[in-house]
Amino acid sequence: MDYFISDIHFGHREVIKFCERPFRTVSQMNDSIIENWNSLVSDCDRVFVVGDVFICDPRDAKVCVESLNGYKVLIKGNHDLGKKDMLYMGFDQYYKKYDYKMPDGRLALLQHYPAPDIILDKKYDLMIHGHIHIDDKVNGKKINVSADIWNYTPVDVETLNSLSQEPSRKDEFLNVSIDNEGMLAIDCKIRMEDFSGAADYVYKEMSKKYSNRRKK
Repeated sequence: MDYFISDIHFGHREVIKFCERPFRTVSQMNDSIIENWNSLVSDCDRVFVVGDVFICDPRDAKVCVESLNGYKVLIKGNHDLGKKDMLYMGFDQYYKKYDYKMPDGRLALLQHYPAPDIILDKKYDLMIHGHIHIDDKVNGKKINVSADIWNYTPVDVETLNSLSQEPSRKDEFLNVSIDNEGMLAIDCKIRMEDFSGAADYVYKEMSKKYSNRRKK
């Protein structure tokens, strides 16, 4: 069985307050998440962690990660370290993004930041993301697997596959243009929660322009 979770934040004291997590201490939070995970996941299972594993001393985080059952695949989040470090922490695979085939044949993009549906590549049917700790489980083509909204427990792929997708918003737009002088113009109407993914898209458009300017 495949499972999904994001935004575990092992060792992060402040997340307990900011997200109103029901734990008194960091140790209680860490232990509860490990217990929840291992009560479901066996070493025959695979778990996709869609970013933000820990914010603490890496040595402490390594103990937590190595305590988790299953084959662990990390999709890098904004708080995660590089590939070499995260594999050393106890992950089996490391990606920045990942294409995942759902049981019903739909193709999902796994990435940490949610993005507006309007910029999701047409080859994808949905996006599985994290980063937003307090939100609906489903928003348009997006499914949020943040630990905070799944009771600090990995969610299995069959549950995700059974969720009803919502229609994409008709009033969203994101227009990016860069003129020959390198002046950037952005016109958009998007959900605030999708801003990080939209910003990532803008940076990609800028990179294309820089590449073209260097070739001249």
